[in-house]
Amino acid sequence: MIQPPGSVFPPPRPSPTSARRWGARWIDWLVPWLVTAPLWFLTAEKIQTDAGKHGFTLAGKGLFKAAFGEWGALGDTAGDEVGDLWGDIVALIALTLAVQVLLIMVYEVILVRSWGRTLGKAAFALTVRRTDGARLTVGQACARTALTVLVPGLGWVLLIAAILQLSVLLALAGIALLIFSAVECGMVRTSPDGKTCWHDRRTGSVVVPNTWTDQLRQMRDGGTQFARTAWQAPPVQQLSQQAQATFQQARERGRQAMSRDNGQNRGG
Repeated sequence: MIQPPGSVFPPPRPSPTSARRWGARWIDWLVPWLVTAPLWFLTAEKIQTDAGKHGFTLAGKGLFKAAFGEWGALGDTAGDEVGDLWGDIVALIALTLAVQVLLIMVYEVILVRSWGRTLGKAAFALTVRRTDGARLTVGQACARTALTVLVPGLGWVLLIAAILQLSVLLALAGIALLIFSAVECGMVRTSPDGKTCWHDRRTGSVVVPNTWTDQLRQMRDGGTQFARTAWQAPPVQQLSQQAQATFQQARERGRQAMSRDNGQNRGG
């Protein structure tokens, strides 16, 4: 294409490839998952407590049936208690996974709303914004995160619970959510701002790629603005004034002490 004389073409904008978006998504799943991993210690402690309770219950029922000569019912009693215990374990595992999914959702909503990017998107120089260039509202951030985090997350929770519980119904529900998430992410269209998925179009958001220079400049400007805002906060200004007053008083006392010492030396 021949450029007409005097015309200026805008610099090309880098395209947000699917690899960059998927890389950012994996980071945004992995980092909060590791941060919330201590929840599993609480889950393990609860499972251990429930196992002890079921063990005492089984022992009591076994002694009762043995005392009355119901030896044949001991196997059924043991099977019922083990089944109840396993059901409690599966429920606790599913609950812990669901809590982690919700915490990941909260993490993404807060960062996208306040910063315009998550840690993963910052690592891959991507920014989430509205089509008019402004940051997403709380409602848009929640709707977008529900489609990108909550739907696939609950799909995996249901699928894991189905495997542990051997439930066909839970497996079908989990697979349906995962298929829906994969299909909507695959419904990619090209727009002036780059490629958009179905959840982008439904929530009025776009993922805009930045160069690393722009990324560093935005971080510098954001840090400068944060420092300026923090310095202008009333508590900080009050502490600064108190520190200045204390310094002035200390310097004045020092001058007075030096004056007294000089006067004594001259008198001596």
